[in-house]
Amino acid sequence: MSGNAPIDAHAVLAKLAWAIRSEAGPLREHNEDCAGAHAPTTPDDSWDRGALFVVADGLGGHAAGEVASRIAVEAALESWSTGPPRPPLVAVRDGLRRANAAVLDAASEPARRGMGTTCTALALSGHEGVVAHVGDSRAYRITGGQIAQLTTDHSRVQELARRGLLRQDQVRTHPARSVLTRSLGAEPAVAVDVTKVPIALGDVFVLCTDGLWDLVDETEMVDAAAGAPREPSAARIANQLVDLALARGAPDNVTAAVVKVTSDQPLPVAGGRRLRWRGWR
Repeated sequence: MSGNAPIDAHAVLAKLAWAIRSEAGPLREHNEDCAGAHAPTTPDDSWDRGALFVVADGLGGHAAGEVASRIAVEAALESWSTGPPRPPLVAVRDGLRRANAAVLDAASEPARRGMGTTCTALALSGHEGVVAHVGDSRAYRITGGQIAQLTTDHSRVQELARRGLLRQDQVRTHPARSVLTRSLGAEPAVAVDVTKVPIALGDVFVLCTDGLWDLVDETEMVDAAAGAPREPSAARIANQLVDLALARGAPDNVTAAVVKVTSDQPLPVAGGRRLRWRGWR
């Protein structure tokens, strides 16, 4: 497989807009991040399932990390978009479990031994968003000028913080901040965190790898999303966030997937035509 290419893609649909941007960054030769979307086309009254957005950050060195993240995104999208429609919570959780099995199977090859990946996915259906998560890539929801982190990092430092052994202001600079306690491809069975949230007109969801959230804080995410319900665009928000990280030196790969809800009507979940886009070439 070739290396994961830079990603710069976006679309405006009837009730939502989305954008994905992924860059290797100035200090990395290879992009171990990957992202993709299953985004039905309009008219949306023929959908048989909602939209899905996935971000992954590969582990194990560029030769394996690139492969792991790409396999995870592909497996999650394939699981979501094929077979009979299922409740979104079940479908997105099963997608990450299938992604875990696919990465673990690929890691049996000697050159890929020990590889793994984070994975964070957002499904939108009806008036609800479902986030499924393993690792330390994150999902945020920005609504009414307020931001909430929807995921909890599966990392050694966050575990120490939960136990009261570290303050949150110590987490960002701790030398073990990149040591994960959970990832796809490490074990045959993986615990997938799943969170449900309501969605409303003007909501902005940001899925990102640690190369972005380590350099761009929550206030800057809110500022990037600020404006009228339909402005700024999802593409503008994604570009602003990634450009901020790149301007600050970006020692890691940088990936953001931005989804903006542009209607107060529910996202339908019944029958046919759809487009699937994958974040690689």
